[in-house]
Amino acid sequence: MLSRTTYVAVLVLALAGCDDGRMTSSDGSVMMGTDAGPMMGTDGGTMMGTDAGPPPPMSALVDPGCTDGMFSEALPDPNADLSGVESGFSGMTSRQFIEAALGVRYTTGQELVANGTHPSIGDCVDTFLRDPSSPASIYDELNTIVHECGHFYDLRLGSGATSVYIINDSPLRLTCSGGDTTSRGGNTFERSRIRGDAYQSMKPDDFYADVYLDGDPDNATFEGGDQGFNALFEETVQYVNSLATSYAFTNELNTGGASSQRDGILTFLWYVERYLRMARLDYPTAYAHLLNGDGGCWRDAILTVWGRAWLYLEVTRGMRHLGLDDAQLEGLVMDTELLSEIQRLRDAAGCPAP
Repeated sequence: MLSRTTYVAVLVLALAGCDDGRMTSSDGSVMMGTDAGPMMGTDGGTMMGTDAGPPPPMSALVDPGCTDGMFSEALPDPNADLSGVESGFSGMTSRQFIEAALGVRYTTGQELVANGTHPSIGDCVDTFLRDPSSPASIYDELNTIVHECGHFYDLRLGSGATSVYIINDSPLRLTCSGGDTTSRGGNTFERSRIRGDAYQSMKPDDFYADVYLDGDPDNATFEGGDQGFNALFEETVQYVNSLATSYAFTNELNTGGASSQRDGILTFLWYVERYLRMARLDYPTAYAHLLNGDGGCWRDAILTVWGRAWLYLEVTRGMRHLGLDDAQLEGLVMDTELLSEIQRLRDAAGCPAP
């Protein structure tokens, strides 16, 4: 069965606030898909959050001597007491309750929701919250709410060729340029093209591909899959937030079912690896931009989010209620050839050989 995140991924095609069902920035460029570290430039900030969770584990998939392995943030505390927030539920709006609960458990999520409004799209909570009837029903949707509010916030901050990604509330903000396709004024290629590589057949039941890698990049009809690397990366950023939110509320979500929280970010790590490989082999101009263009911004951004993703993947390892096909997907991400694409980024960044 599909999780709420994947259900909303399909539903948003009908909800998104543009005439053609896609969300656009002020210059008309599509920024969002349809959902379901300190090397980041002048506004990079620090990397420690303010939550009070246990020390994060170190993943074998990051390099402690490079940007990804040096990334750190305090984890949310899944046991932080929500009783005070819940006692005031009846006197709060849904947005007030969501922000208060996130303020206790996941302050980055609180920031994303608090800023998740857009003059052209509206309010992320109003758009995506389906059942506000109880604290339990809201907890069940928080991973989607935080994910989508993250899109709204990033979209509002970005402009033209510049993409902005809020990583955490430390604050860490990444700002890179030229990430859209060449046909849309950027330096990359359509994300749907990776669906034609040798790896897609390894996951024939890939629901996310139907949502995010849709369409034909060579026809005249614009579809979600026609967006460039900046949009692929935006989804990767937000799927980390989805998992972080689910970890923060893991006790409330562990009611006997399962969802695809780990699956989402593992899928997008797999997509990023494959995109880098295709860029290196078939789109040298795009690869040069992602590797060293814009002062190495995209390279360092990828490594930063790779590190953050594995932080939350490690701390949720074994939480069976947060994964469906996560074991299979992790195996795909760990393909030796694909992992070498991440190592090439580390090499380009001048990180010492492991």
